[in-house]
Amino acid sequence: MRRRFYRRNTMTITRRQLLKLIPASTLVALSAACGRRNKPLPTLTPTPPAPSPEPVARAFLEAWEADDFDTMYALLFHETRTALSRDQFEAVYRAVFREARIYAFETELVAAGRLSVDQAGADFDVTYRTRLTGALTFRPRLWMRLEEGDWRITWTPAAIMPELDEENVLKLFPRVPPRGVIYAQQRTILATHGVIVTVGVVPGQIQDEAALLATLSNLLGIPPQEIAAKYAEQPPDWFVPVGLISAETAQANYDTLARIPGVELRERAARAYPQGERAAHVVGYVGPISAEELVSLAEQGYDENDLVGKLGVEQAAEPILAGRKGGRLVVLSPEGQEVKTLADVPARQSRNLHTTLDMALQQVAEDLLGERKGAVVVLEVSTGRVLALASYPRFDPNAMANLLNPQQRLAIAQQPDHPLVNRATQGVYPCGSVFKIVTMTAALETGLFTPQSTFFCSGVWTRLGIPMTCWKRSGHGNIDLFNGLVESCDVVFYEVGLALYNRDPNLLQTFARRLGFGAPTGIEVAEAAGLVPDDAWKRAQVGVGWTPGDTVNMAIGQGFLLVTPLQVARMMATVANGGTLFRPTLFDMAEDVANSANTERFQPETTGTLGVREDVLQTLQGALSRVTQPPRGTASFVFRNFPLPVAGKTGTAEAPGPGGEPHAWFAAYAPADRPQIAVVAMMENAGEGSSVAAPVVRDLLAAYFGLNRDLEARSVPTPARV
Repeated sequence: MRRRFYRRNTMTITRRQLLKLIPASTLVALSAACGRRNKPLPTLTPTPPAPSPEPVARAFLEAWEADDFDTMYALLFHETRTALSRDQFEAVYRAVFREARIYAFETELVAAGRLSVDQAGADFDVTYRTRLTGALTFRPRLWMRLEEGDWRITWTPAAIMPELDEENVLKLFPRVPPRGVIYAQQRTILATHGVIVTVGVVPGQIQDEAALLATLSNLLGIPPQEIAAKYAEQPPDWFVPVGLISAETAQANYDTLARIPGVELRERAARAYPQGERAAHVVGYVGPISAEELVSLAEQGYDENDLVGKLGVEQAAEPILAGRKGGRLVVLSPEGQEVKTLADVPARQSRNLHTTLDMALQQVAEDLLGERKGAVVVLEVSTGRVLALASYPRFDPNAMANLLNPQQRLAIAQQPDHPLVNRATQGVYPCGSVFKIVTMTAALETGLFTPQSTFFCSGVWTRLGIPMTCWKRSGHGNIDLFNGLVESCDVVFYEVGLALYNRDPNLLQTFARRLGFGAPTGIEVAEAAGLVPDDAWKRAQVGVGWTPGDTVNMAIGQGFLLVTPLQVARMMATVANGGTLFRPTLFDMAEDVANSANTERFQPETTGTLGVREDVLQTLQGALSRVTQPPRGTASFVFRNFPLPVAGKTGTAEAPGPGGEPHAWFAAYAPADRPQIAVVAMMENAGEGSSVAAPVVRDLLAAYFGLNRDLEARSVPTPARV
């Protein structure tokens, strides 16, 4: 094969020849640019690359999390802002959050970068916390375009959820179980379902706005401009609540409202209390959820339109009565076709709550208490079940739950005699001589005294250098410890208190706490802990230490001591049943009518034992039985000829109040030989316990055991209770 050789031609071009090749017009331009022949050409600067889209995406997400829609809107591409006003932009977000029941969210930028010369994108993860459908996580994309050298967001609703666009809409189908019914024994209804009607407007359906505003303003008592402001800037197909009316009002005005395009009525659940004021403090009431409750209950499905229990069993049994909401969150096409299901969460059935209350006995307790400030408590001694819990002043739960009249609710709450306070569980008082049961228990169990230990009462006691009187100014003379409780001799218990202090300044407090004082009992409804004061408490509150006089005062139920009527009733039940402290309970059964396997029965629950010798208990029980018997019992005149043996203790507690009258107490259990119930009556600033409180307990026992046919007897056969 012949090789081919190629010769490279070379050519030299002189400067003069090069100039002949350049057009004259170009030379003129170059000469003007350079100025002089020897001036250098300007340096060329390359066009800078477009900035990263990441800072813009991050700024948008941070503004969103800060609820800063002004900043978000300022980051939008100009064409987006031209098509969508700032308020419309925010309204889309608000509408999605409202429909999906979103109460919190968080975002995290995943990646951001250029997709072409003038287009970029940023992917991010967003997790929405919803009230009905749990946590929902999406990965939307923020699309961006260059505008005057900066990236701006070409926004659509898909930036909230990828399934949304200019046409698709979000729709939630809630599943809300009806609130459970509250029953007393024998299925007496205490709280049940009611109905209230929401009057609303669908903006896109309005035809005659003036007529609509005039009619609704007249019906709801709201100025027309306020009504118009409620639905202004809202999506045209949204139902916008305007006001509430009763079902009766809705029925009476239905024809008028139905003829006005744009007006829509929707029923919503309310609450009804058939017993009115009866057992109001036990039952409680429901009311609009507060901001604090909305935060704490958000993950349980509650939203700003919900009602929640505010007091009593309604509050304590909220999870039982309300169940758990669920819902199905879907994306719909403009034609209403389902595009995608985003979440589907079943509801958890609510349950009915059966309480331990005996409404016949509750009525007797309230009638006997009358219009005297105070409380009456009845416990079953062998279980701690609450059979009656009366408190005065009372209130009507229907008024407190009335959404149509919030001023009425506020007026009740602000009454100076505090009718919403359950004095049986939240009222704290000195209990006077009823506390001598604790003092005697400590005296006997420690071995400092025996039932036969003798004392002398002249009517005045001066062992601490100041005269302290007995309630019986003439004195009891020679008296032993056993009869000291029967006759409630103060001097006996001054001596016992001093001896307990000398043994141990905290000894009396120890026994008070053993009997359940100074701490909540554990009952389901709101209660106060009371106060068993000691050296640490007094130094913190008063600035000085505990003294012998403090123990001596507490030994007769005075001084800094504070107790609730429920705590006293539990003490009596504990002595009656042999030393077991039961948690007082109002809950008997949570009933699931749809699924019996989900029905729950509440069993008695012990919280401790008294932990004293059997002979100590027998001495206490014997002395308490003699309190209602002649010749020495302080309540014997009240129970004279009473056909049932009753064990009890009177108490007259010095306390500030109207006219300086003391609190009247009587605590008892019956029958004394086979105890079934413990009863406590306490009336504030009412006088002597024996003459004011003891008759209330007597008459209640007569009604419970069917001994006095002039009083309402229980509905179950008498032999089962005697």
